[in-house]
Amino acid sequence: MDGSGSQRGRHRYDEVYGEGAADRLLAALSGPGADLGRYGIDFNFGEIYSRPGLDLRQRQIASIAALVGMGDCAPQLKGHINAGLNVGLTPEEIVEVIIHCVQYAGFPRAINAVNVAKGVFADRAVAAGDGKDG
Repeated sequence: MDGSGSQRGRHRYDEVYGEGAADRLLAALSGPGADLGRYGIDFNFGEIYSRPGLDLRQRQIASIAALVGMGDCAPQLKGHINAGLNVGLTPEEIVEVIIHCVQYAGFPRAINAVNVAKGVFADRAVAAGDGKDG
């Protein structure tokens, strides 16, 4: 990847996950995972997240929905739920995305995702709705 994609990726990653997040990710993946960290930032955030057409809120909705559908991605789902809150999604919107996915991903994956979301909301001390329709 060229330097501009790398700089753009680091900037966008920090915009989504918070100041210094790109440096923290690269440090966490140092050693054998270093290339993976760089590729993730350069490509995912320097190229994909920087495309026109969707804002950061919409991108997090798509990411959360994809991870719910995949299942078995709790650490990544936790990160994207946090990122969704960072870019302005409400807890209610996040839960609604998960509920919407039940028709495609099934109840077990949706229930697991709601439990991940509840943990994020508790960690961040943000209130979520009472879960009743309407």
